[in-house]
Amino acid sequence: MKMMRGNAVPLLGSLCRRRAQAGGRAAFVAAVRSTLLLGLAGVIWGGVPTFAQGGPLSTQAVAAPMSRQEVAERLNLVPVFAIVSQNGTPVVANVEREGRTIQVASFWLDQNQAQQALDQVKAKNPEVGQQAQVVPIPLGYAYEKSEEERAKNSNLYFEVVPRAADVEAAKQVLKETGQEVPPEVIGVPLFYGRSGEGLLTIEQDGQEVVPFFFDRNDLKGALDRAAAQNPEVVGKTQIEVTSLAIVVERMLAPDAQEDVQKIAFIPPRASLEYVQSLIRSATPQPNPPATPQPQRR
Repeated sequence: MKMMRGNAVPLLGSLCRRRAQAGGRAAFVAAVRSTLLLGLAGVIWGGVPTFAQGGPLSTQAVAAPMSRQEVAERLNLVPVFAIVSQNGTPVVANVEREGRTIQVASFWLDQNQAQQALDQVKAKNPEVGQQAQVVPIPLGYAYEKSEEERAKNSNLYFEVVPRAADVEAAKQVLKETGQEVPPEVIGVPLFYGRSGEGLLTIEQDGQEVVPFFFDRNDLKGALDRAAAQNPEVVGKTQIEVTSLAIVVERMLAPDAQEDVQKIAFIPPRASLEYVQSLIRSATPQPNPPATPQPQRR
C-alpha cells in the first residue's frame, strides 16, 4: 500500500467497509498484545546514546534490502488507531481526487484525532458511525494487510495520519536546521539525532540500534537522561527530521545501506502508555480472597 506523504484526508463522503485479510478484531487485539510484550520501554528509556561512525543510511556499505515482512516487524512496535466496524473490519473513505474516486484507509497516530474522525463519520453517516469504534492496531500489521489489499485494488491507499503536535515540531526543526523542505512533504515526521560523528545510536543488550522517534519530546527526554552518563553527547547532538515514507523506502531499496538493519522505530510514549492501559483494563483481575467468616461454637 502506498504511504501517502500529503496531509490527512478527512473521512468525508460515502463510506464503505472492507474485510481485512486474515483479520478481524480478535487478530488486531492479539497482534497488539504480542508486540507490546517485546520490551520497547528498554529501547526508549534504557541504553547509552552514542554516535555511529560515518553516515548511516547514506554512505555505508551496500547490503541486502529488507523484506516487507521485516519492515513490518519493526513497525509493529508502533501502535496506530483505526476506525473499524462492528465486526472488526476497517472503515475506509471514498474520496474524489484528480478526477477519480479512490479509497483511503486511514490509521492515526493520535487516538484523540481518530476519535474526532469517528465523530465526523457518525455525523455524516450515522448508520455506519454508530456501529464503528476506534481500536489500536500495530502499524506493521496495518502496513502488511494494506499492501495485500493494494495488490488487488489500485484505487486503495494506505494513509498514516501524523499527530498535529508532531507536524508542528517538524516545522520548527526544519526552520532551526535551515532545511529547505516544505512541511507538507514530510508527511509522518520522524526525529533523530545527528552530530559531526554520525547518527545517534543506542546500545541495547550489546547491540547498536539507530532510533527514529515519532515524538521529538521523547528524543529530547532520552538525551536528557543520557546527559548524566555522557554529557558531551547532548551538547553535540542536533535534532533533525525526516519522514516515515523515506525511511521505509530506504529500508526496502535494492541498494539499501547495511545500517538499515539497525533502525528502530520509537512510538510516541503517550500512545504506548494508552494502549498498555487498555490491555491492563482488559486483563481479568484475580478475585480477592474471601474474608474468613467467624465460626460459631
